Amino acid sequence: MPTIEEVRAQEVWNNRAVCNVASGVMGVMVLVFSAAEYVVEKARAKLDTTNIIIIGCVTGGTMPAKGVSKAACVGCVGFAAFSILIEKFLDRHT
Repeated sequence: MPTIEEVRAQEVWNNRAVCNVASGVMGVMVLVFSAAEYVVEKARAKLDTTNIIIIGCVTGGTMPAKGVSKAACVGCVGFAAFSILIEKFLDRHT
């Protein structure tokens, strides 16, 4: 049986590994979102709801790791909807 110290050390190690993976995924997501936002706003030369949908769809569609089309479609729709909700929430409070 492992001692209490060994169990605690393993928990700390596991938590650090999860945090490292989560921060890497978040960093990639922010990079994709920012790049898509820049390209779409430059191409369309305006900021509106259509831009938010496109940017969210691009970000959500590129995040699945295996390139499965169903996962990409779900990610596209989900992230686009989330982006619209956040944008409407922030617009209301400014």
